[in-house]
Amino acid sequence: MKEMRVLRIHGKVQGVGYRFFATRVARRIGLKGWIVNMRDGTVEAAVEGEKAGIDEWIEELKEGPRYAEVTKIDQETKDFTGRLPDFDVKF
Repeated sequence: MKEMRVLRIHGKVQGVGYRFFATRVARRIGLKGWIVNMRDGTVEAAVEGEKAGIDEWIEELKEGPRYAEVTKIDQETKDFTGRLPDFDVKF
């Protein structure tokens, strides 16, 4: 089943290569979407794909790259649109 999720990732997730890590993993799994740094120090992402793939991606996001420390991931499930681009970092 395909779905869309919007995530807000909290912790030490800026300045540690987190967005590029998340992008590599998302592309490997075949997900669409984007990820961006927010002014408050969190990272926001929108992702579409198979539910199992998104769940797998989030499990890897909890670990993150070497110097990241994820404290919390808020997520909201939305209706699948099929309109998100190939996964990439937004600036």
